[in-house]
Amino acid sequence: MARRRYTIDEKRAAKFEKEGRGQGDGGDYKPWLTVRDVPSHGLSHRLMGITTGRQHDFLSNLEHDLFLLLDWQTTTADLREQYPLDIDATQDIAERLNIRHPQAPRTPQPMVMTTDLMLDRRGANGLETLAYAVKTAEDLEKPRTLHKLEIEWRYWQARNVPWSIVTRAELPRRLVDNIILVHGFYSQQGLDERALALIPVLLDEIATRPHQSIGAVRAAMDQQHNLPQGATWSILRHLLATQMVVCDMEQVMLNDRLPLAAMSVDRPRQRRDRA
Repeated sequence: MARRRYTIDEKRAAKFEKEGRGQGDGGDYKPWLTVRDVPSHGLSHRLMGITTGRQHDFLSNLEHDLFLLLDWQTTTADLREQYPLDIDATQDIAERLNIRHPQAPRTPQPMVMTTDLMLDRRGANGLETLAYAVKTAEDLEKPRTLHKLEIEWRYWQARNVPWSIVTRAELPRRLVDNIILVHGFYSQQGLDERALALIPVLLDEIATRPHQSIGAVRAAMDQQHNLPQGATWSILRHLLATQMVVCDMEQVMLNDRLPLAAMSVDRPRQRRDRA
């Protein structure tokens, strides 16, 4: 279902700028648009990022899933959603291409364009910035959408920033589904303290009982240590989220039937610098 139209007119844009929208980085970044600004018929998401330690706003399921994939990668240094483009620059591009610039509905006022997701990642040559436009296959059949993407592409081309379009087809579904299962358990906050104290026991189970299934081990530990139902499963998801326990999440599906042999114990990784 298509989103209802929304209006970010000149007055609201000035208010956003005053609030610091589209500015900062890491945990201090504020997206230009949040889920409160754009009606999305239940497709919006808010979640805490592993990389940034801040809450992120996503206006579609696709944006949410791409974010999870990038947030999971240990080379990721920063992620900024709904990143605003310089309106003078996008208007200049639109004029050169003879394309109508996005406008506030029923007004001649130009709207600030945004890029769905910006990634800073660490590489052999230092920090690299990449830009992503997230679209459905149906979006790419619309001439108006293609016109706006043309403006966005040329904007980033002029700044030597690699830019690409991501659709559902580019996302590895099994990996994304597995990340969804564990991502929210990165922090120990809210986890059962008695279960947390049993992490060494659970790591030993993984290392010494490879033929046992996740379901059998977590049920046995919950019962043996009188834990709330599901407490051990939450701890295992925490260990997977922090990558203290690793498995090939592109190939296996995390569920009760998965044998412990599919996982291995790794040393804790200092994955993110939030200083």
